[in-house]
Amino acid sequence: MQNRSPLYYTLIVSIGGFLFGFDASVISGAIVYLDTLFELSSLSKGWIVSAPAFSAMFAMLGGGVLSDRIGRKKTLQIVAVCYVLSAFLSTVSQDIGSLVAARMLGGMAFGGALIIVPVYISEISPAEQRGRLVSIQQINIVVGFLAAYFSNYFIGVYLDQWVSEVNIWRWMLAVELIPAMVYVALLPHIPESPMWLRGQVGLMDKIYPEEAEAPSIWAGSSVYTSFINWLMYQKKHISLLWSPRWRQIFLVAMFLGVLQQITGINAIFFYATSIFEKTGIGINASLAQTVAVGIINIIFTLFAFFTIDRFGRRFLLLWGLVGVVISMSITAYGFANTEYKLTQEIIAKYEQKPEISGIYPVFQDMLGLSYTSEVAFKAELSKAMKQISWIELENGTEIDSSSMYQAILFESKQLNSYLVLLGILGFVASFACSLGPVMWVVLSEIFPTHLRGIGISIVGFLNSFTSWVTQFVFPIEIKMIGDGFTYAIFAGIAAIGWWVIYRYLPETKGKRIGKTQ
Repeated sequence: MQNRSPLYYTLIVSIGGFLFGFDASVISGAIVYLDTLFELSSLSKGWIVSAPAFSAMFAMLGGGVLSDRIGRKKTLQIVAVCYVLSAFLSTVSQDIGSLVAARMLGGMAFGGALIIVPVYISEISPAEQRGRLVSIQQINIVVGFLAAYFSNYFIGVYLDQWVSEVNIWRWMLAVELIPAMVYVALLPHIPESPMWLRGQVGLMDKIYPEEAEAPSIWAGSSVYTSFINWLMYQKKHISLLWSPRWRQIFLVAMFLGVLQQITGINAIFFYATSIFEKTGIGINASLAQTVAVGIINIIFTLFAFFTIDRFGRRFLLLWGLVGVVISMSITAYGFANTEYKLTQEIIAKYEQKPEISGIYPVFQDMLGLSYTSEVAFKAELSKAMKQISWIELENGTEIDSSSMYQAILFESKQLNSYLVLLGILGFVASFACSLGPVMWVVLSEIFPTHLRGIGISIVGFLNSFTSWVTQFVFPIEIKMIGDGFTYAIFAGIAAIGWWVIYRYLPETKGKRIGKTQ
């Protein structure tokens, strides 16, 4: 392998994991500025954040097919180019539609990297190093999260004097171009997977005759024929997964894939800055707290990797879910006990400005009232803001009622921000040492070897689909039922997940593949 260690090549290809984490989470800071600039609806916000997860679903289904056809190395190079194009097009996008399209292109890279990088690493690694080397991909993902949070914080706090608020989100998204171009530059220096080469026209059979395999289903076939062969091959294995012997294992694996995302982890990661800003602490403090989220994520992910073989998979999953239930309940309580009260002092700030005086009567019916429901307060405030929608200034300029709405909303909010921060950090810590990394370890062990590939592909598709739905629905859910109830739902789902895992998931630690029942 060009006289380089497997670790060297692992570090190169796992940059794809870093880019996944960075691309996925950098939007958490940018969306705050995009929301102000474009006055985003809940639907638009959901599409911007969730677009990569949507396209990643299809990339995860097709990426394996493509890598089997043209090789792991070439497929990863396509992934790297997609990352570069996505970052560039996102940076220069002029409207929401073009931004969503650019982020979907990044999602294609997401899906490809998530399934091909671990496969490549496992195929170049000695058996005794395979577990540790494959885990580098997951570690790079959480490092990518942290790097994005740090980048957003630095740009939002220290570059705001030189970068206009209109373009600051572009600078946040543009940073991804640096690691993406490094990825493109380094990938040509990795070798092709020897296991993939062995399946190509007997090339590697001459080198490793003792390990010669049957001809690949791809060899000598057209793209169409290859695809049909692949479908028939997978159909056979899907029927085996649904056989009485493996059905329960398959159902539990699919449940794990859905559970990992439906507890709300990517909603928290990708909307982190918006969530913290809603506590009324301001944009700079919100960006700083997302950095804390990234640090906690790395610390507890490393904890899981160092302890998983000691404590076992079930132990980490069960206790991690206990932490998820508690932390999401704390977050729900913090938001549910929020009080909204519009005071004369808040309105007086605007009344004192001659260009917008006379708005006091618009809010008179709300003054002095205490609202315990965020949804009810927003509804009344929106009704009032419609009456003053755009107020012409005496000098011919205009005032944006949307900005006034957000300012009044934050100033009227009385919330325990420390309690919410405790809940969010507790959730991230609990997830990072359980569902985050442990699920993929369980999936690699719970399926028999001959069904592992198709089993993980199906679970991966469900996982990505659930991630997209959760991200897309999150802002709509917040608008319709409020923060408190939304986080209470996450807590309830985690509690159900705990019971299912306790009841049906076998311990896979130290078990021979296929002997977990």
